[in-house]
Amino acid sequence: MGIVVALDVHRKQITYKALDRDTGELRRGRIAPAARVDVRAWLAQYAGCEAEFALEGTTGWRFVVEEIERAGHTAHLADPAETAAKRGRKRRAKTDNADCDLQLRLLLAGELPESWIPPVHILELRTRVRMRKTLIDQRTAWQQRIQAQLFHQGIPAGLRLRTQVGRDALAQAELSPAGRELVTLGLRMIDALDLELAPLDRELRGFARRQRGCRTLIAGL
Repeated sequence: MGIVVALDVHRKQITYKALDRDTGELRRGRIAPAARVDVRAWLAQYAGCEAEFALEGTTGWRFVVEEIERAGHTAHLADPAETAAKRGRKRRAKTDNADCDLQLRLLLAGELPESWIPPVHILELRTRVRMRKTLIDQRTAWQQRIQAQLFHQGIPAGLRLRTQVGRDALAQAELSPAGRELVTLGLRMIDALDLELAPLDRELRGFARRQRGCRTLIAGL
């Protein structure tokens, strides 16, 4: 390692501590704002150098790692929980500088608990899977909200809100004006979420059909 750098990433700024192993020079500073273009500009100073960077796998790590690798350097993604465990008994307040000190020490000692850095297509897949879960959670929340309102107004439980039979029964249900308004809104939201989910489901199913591991899991269900 020529240059070794520890980064502590936050939404407003990135704190860093850099050690030049050839000269022993140690520098601290901040990159602000914490944005791709600013990280790219900051990395330009290490052009032509052999540099390695350590940062924790918390929110925001992706673009930082992408810029480090784009610049031709090596990124080490630290597991946050395991890194914190290596801090030991807490004797002083946790600060950005302290986090950088710990990561730098662990990297130099070869003890940084590293996480796998997925390739871009896996990162994109993860984003889509999480997006799908968010949409399903929202749809479930609306279904529960409607069912609660129906029960509150004395409608028998068990209506299947996403079927035509259920919709027909809802149309005939005796509801107060505000209750009817809530149910109508909820059904519109469910339908809108279903429209967003349909192409996402097709894409994810298509991916799964092309993966041997996914096919094996599906076959075992």
